[in-house]
Amino acid sequence: DGIRDPESCLVGSEMCIRDRERIGGAGKGGAGLLTCLKTLGYAASARGWRMAFTSNYNPETRGSLVEGPLVLSAEQEITSPVVDTFTAVMAFDQDGYQSYGGRLDRGGLIVWDSTRVLDPAEIPEAESYGLPIHEIAHRAEAPRSSNMVLLGVFNRLRGLFTVDELEAAMRDFLPTGRHDFVPPNRRVLDAVEELDLEQYRL
Repeated sequence: DGIRDPESCLVGSEMCIRDRERIGGAGKGGAGLLTCLKTLGYAASARGWRMAFTSNYNPETRGSLVEGPLVLSAEQEITSPVVDTFTAVMAFDQDGYQSYGGRLDRGGLIVWDSTRVLDPAEIPEAESYGLPIHEIAHRAEAPRSSNMVLLGVFNRLRGLFTVDELEAAMRDFLPTGRHDFVPPNRRVLDAVEELDLEQYRL
């Protein structure tokens, strides 16, 4: 469920979802989780894939809890984004790691901010990567785009979309007045492509 199908997928960054990829995430308002999930959802739609997304947050309170699931499928119908467990998780802080990490499928992927997740409990059989997202974004001269580190790492490890597709997706859903965020977001995504990810694996 939500795992690569090597017989029907293209080589390289392209991937076909055999069943469903169930992506969950949590963090504080302003961390950029929803932008990550929407970018993936719009990229999937542009491919002609099915997707369902919802979120839970208080838009009036920056710093309050933000969480949301996104379900993607190249072939299967999706009736609801509400799921009990996830094939992948993005955790922007300790609370997100604890609440969503415990709902990760066996063998699932979790990517997390190592500057805010200070006590990462071991998740048996998980692929777990903790990165200093703010440091990496600063090195890419895009300090306000640190969320793109988790998006880029997730996407690179899963092989879902090209960076060009992610950039196009952001241009699709972001209001025109916020398109100035796209170039720095792209710089961070490009920087992630050059990282040695094994050094960040737990």
